[in-house]
Amino acid sequence: MSKKLMKINMLVSVCALLLLSGCTRSISQIDKQGQTAEPVFPAVSSAVRSEGSYPNVDALMNVKPGMTKAQLYELIGVPHFKEGVFRVKEWDYIFHFPVEGQEDITCQFKVLFDNQMKAQGIYFLPQNCLSKLKAPIQRELRSEALFPFASATLSYSGIAQVSALAAELKVIGLEGVRVLVLGHTDRIGKPVDNQKLSQDRADAVKRLLTIQGIPASIIDTRGLGDSEPRVDCPGRKSNAVIACLAPNRRMTVDVVIH
Repeated sequence: MSKKLMKINMLVSVCALLLLSGCTRSISQIDKQGQTAEPVFPAVSSAVRSEGSYPNVDALMNVKPGMTKAQLYELIGVPHFKEGVFRVKEWDYIFHFPVEGQEDITCQFKVLFDNQMKAQGIYFLPQNCLSKLKAPIQRELRSEALFPFASATLSYSGIAQVSALAAELKVIGLEGVRVLVLGHTDRIGKPVDNQKLSQDRADAVKRLLTIQGIPASIIDTRGLGDSEPRVDCPGRKSNAVIACLAPNRRMTVDVVIH
């Protein structure tokens, strides 16, 4: 290979490296874990889709750490800013939210990605964007999905689901928010034991939420035992009756925004 050709190949390699570096740059100084000390939001005027969009709020609430870009695309669409081509670690959006009798609320939304291109950092500008909507939110899960039978110790699945709930609450913003965790059981067993189990389970959910960064001061818990059944299944304890009573064994989380 001639020296001239070698120089050309070297120049091409350098240009390719510079191009790739430009494609992977970020404005928020993102670390390998997809986090930043200070998210930087681009000027709205620099958006390629400056009109933004009206997202489905329920879909937006399902955005959580660990999602792939394809999953995010299905939920909230493509980003509204031109942020690169290859291994982009920062997606930005302009979202509008209608409010009855008032002007629409407009916020910017940012997702940061780690080195595996999984979503990690999730931010709003302003931070309390969704809390301005003042829309109550309720999440309900079967107790079996969170706890082993007759236990108040969260299962691995339960830990994952409560952690996802904590991430969802952070997306909403915690200003003016109250969280009420309610535990319910079926009628099988002594009422006093059922009430204690339901309270212990609600308290276990609260403890994990606080570990995940949700202030304990905004979380209330209440064990309701078997006092509010969804279904009535007559008969003594049997596999069929236990299966029938499943809707009564549940945890509900009410998020109220004042």
